[in-house]
Amino acid sequence: MRNLSFLLMTLCLFSTSAACSSVMVEENWGKFISNIAKGNSQTIAVLPGKIKAISHSITDPQAIELVEAISFALINKPLATLQATEEIGTSADTLVQRFDSGSICSVPAILSYTKSSVLKYYALATEALKKAGKPAAECLNIMQAAMAEIQQEDERGEMKWGNKSFNPVRASG
Repeated sequence: MRNLSFLLMTLCLFSTSAACSSVMVEENWGKFISNIAKGNSQTIAVLPGKIKAISHSITDPQAIELVEAISFALINKPLATLQATEEIGTSADTLVQRFDSGSICSVPAILSYTKSSVLKYYALATEALKKAGKPAAECLNIMQAAMAEIQQEDERGEMKWGNKSFNPVRASG
């Protein structure tokens, strides 16, 4: 079985088929997600192409995990992450567009995190976006507007917080 997996991976290096994308996703998913969340420069640089290659073969839970990882990358590498997500946003494919800057900057997947985790993420992300300056201003505005809505829902008692904890990861590469 291991030889078959190796053979498929080798063949997939020269292919862009959905079947190959699926094999690549299964084999390297955890490392891929971790590298994105850490803001690994090499992974962020190839993110638009990787998302185009896998967007039709990942599951909904994997899509959520990917959105979370990209949003976490904003903390460590805001400009590189925004450059990648802006390129993603130019795709005509709606399955690719779900990973664009508008989605990432709007405090995604908040329903699965605790209130304190969302507030911690928001503080770190807005600080990083402010330091990044003018190129990150639109993302910062989107994030602040999204957080204002979340806070209003919370004040009305309508916000349903999750149980996951956010633990910031250090930048790599």
